[in-house]
Amino acid sequence: MELRLDSGNILNKKIHEVGIIALGSFLENHGTALPIDTDAKIASYLSLRVSILTGAKFLGVVLPSMEYSYVRHGIHNKPEDVVDYLRFILSWSKKLGIKKVLIINCHGGNVPISKYLSDLEREYDLKIILKNITFIHAGTEELSLGSVIGIAKEEKLKYHDFKKYPEIGMVGLKEARKKNKLIDRDAKIVERHGVKIDKKLGERILKRAIDECIECINSLIDS
Repeated sequence: MELRLDSGNILNKKIHEVGIIALGSFLENHGTALPIDTDAKIASYLSLRVSILTGAKFLGVVLPSMEYSYVRHGIHNKPEDVVDYLRFILSWSKKLGIKKVLIINCHGGNVPISKYLSDLEREYDLKIILKNITFIHAGTEELSLGSVIGIAKEEKLKYHDFKKYPEIGMVGLKEARKKNKLIDRDAKIVERHGVKIDKKLGERILKRAIDECIECINSLIDS
């Protein structure tokens, strides 16, 4: 049987060699206006949208996630757990004809997974790009994007107070702020400006993220 590889809305036939994996986090506090699986939902939303727009195959979402040991706002896993789950997805992806993979990561704690990707590329003879799209934790950008894609509960925003919920902007996570200058910088921004929902900002963030991911897809096709 011959597969109709030129059917539907696709960039070109080469797109069938490209897969997209969503990487986020399922169990971490995000204040009152965003759900605990915010990062996984944002990553999955972006991955599916980019898949629809380009024709690349949406391969699913990684269930485990990792985090820096000093960031205590949820339940996370070991790096090895994330790598093992990626192995599961990648091994099956090869059977679908996938040769190139874009991983869209929307959880800052997963960023160090990049050091394991070259080994996975050699193990499965794949080209892998990791695209990190992260924001101040439960801050204005993430709230605004969450509102645009429909996961924010806007009437709970009045309770979304970093003084009551230490994970917002990681303002109250003293160990994390002490050990990570970037976390402390972001926390100071939240302390200074607070948090809000800005729909126009959310729409701009969403468009930029999708455009940047499509650029990654095009680079994989051309590589």
